[in-house]
Amino acid sequence: MNDTQIDPLIKRAVADAVMQRAMLELNKLLVELAALLDPFPNFMGVSTIQAIEVEPGGASNPDNGCVVVCPDGELRELVLRMIPGPFEMGGVEQTEEMAELELPPGEYVAYAYAAVEELLKALETQQAR
Repeated sequence: MNDTQIDPLIKRAVADAVMQRAMLELNKLLVELAALLDPFPNFMGVSTIQAIEVEPGGASNPDNGCVVVCPDGELRELVLRMIPGPFEMGGVEQTEEMAELELPPGEYVAYAYAAVEELLKALETQQAR
């Protein structure tokens, strides 16, 4: 191999290391920013759910459902279910579950960066009050 050739395996390893570093740094930033929000915002005005929806634009994957950042800085999928309830209470009850997300590195970075942006917006709003 001469000096002008590029070894794809080495470049892939470098790219993987860069992605891992980005994931770690974004995760630390998410935890730090989420801890600064007091109180942490409610999801769409629902007082029982503290979460901020994360939408990374073109990088979103509809298979991931409703991705939110939680008060602990973790990204999760918010699963809302409607179940039959007592007629006196409107006939329907809502349950919510925060499911763990297993995102590939590239998707995690896109969602985490979008979450950082949303947390910063929420912090700016709180500080403006």
